[in-house]
Amino acid sequence: MQAVELDGVGSAEWEAVLAGEQQAFGGVGEELSWARKTRHVAVLGDDGVPLALAGAMIGRVAVAEGQPFPVVGIGGVIVTRAMRGRGMARLVLEAILDVARELGPERAMLFCRERLTTLYARFGFHLIESPVTAEQPSGRLIVPMRAMWAPLADGAGWPAGEVEVLGEPF
Repeated sequence: MQAVELDGVGSAEWEAVLAGEQQAFGGVGEELSWARKTRHVAVLGDDGVPLALAGAMIGRVAVAEGQPFPVVGIGGVIVTRAMRGRGMARLVLEAILDVARELGPERAMLFCRERLTTLYARFGFHLIESPVTAEQPSGRLIVPMRAMWAPLADGAGWPAGEVEVLGEPF
């Protein structure tokens, strides 16, 4: 199996990969409003139905009230419950990181549940220890998930300080 880039992801693809699972993102992510991804990758079953998905978009962040800079926001990373533990997360993460490198920013950023931080660390992501805020329809809030970043270019680092996502989380 391999990951392929999709033209888009709609409700049919999401329903297929969720396969009726409630709170697939740990019950926290489902309550937030997320930025729309512009690029998507998937692992498809023999029938063309998505078994795993990941998305990316270019967002902007400011750290410690410094000048904003672009990041590739990665999100919507999911493997259908019946296929977890079979290497599909690796396939979609490697593919979406390839897409992220094409998009241009020097850094990628994502939000995840605590128990997934070790998975993302295997792909070069580092924890952001400072609070991260983002927009929601009700106003700015501290994102209640772990934030991580990864370098997409040689020498890229992450500045110290509180992080402000300029828009909705990805």
